[in-house]
Amino acid sequence: MAYDRALLHTAARMRGIKTPSQLAREAGLSVPTAWRIWNGVGAPRGDHADRVADVVGIAPSTLYHRAEVAEVAA
Repeated sequence: MAYDRALLHTAARMRGIKTPSQLAREAGLSVPTAWRIWNGVGAPRGDHADRVADVVGIAPSTLYHRAEVAEVAA
C-alpha cells in the first residue's frame, strides 16, 4: 500500500502545520520521522499514521490507498 501525501499536506495546512518540524511537534514524533512521512520516504507505520492523522484531523485509513500496478506486456 502507498499513502496519500497530498491529502496529508492539505489536511495539515488546514490545521496550520506547514513543515515537517511542526508536524513532529504536534504529533509527538521525532523530526527525522516526521520528515520521512512528510516527504514520502516510505509509508508511516500504524502508530505513526494514527498520531499524524489525529493531529491533522483525518482518519488514518484515508491516508492509505492501493498503489496502481501497471501490467507489463511479456
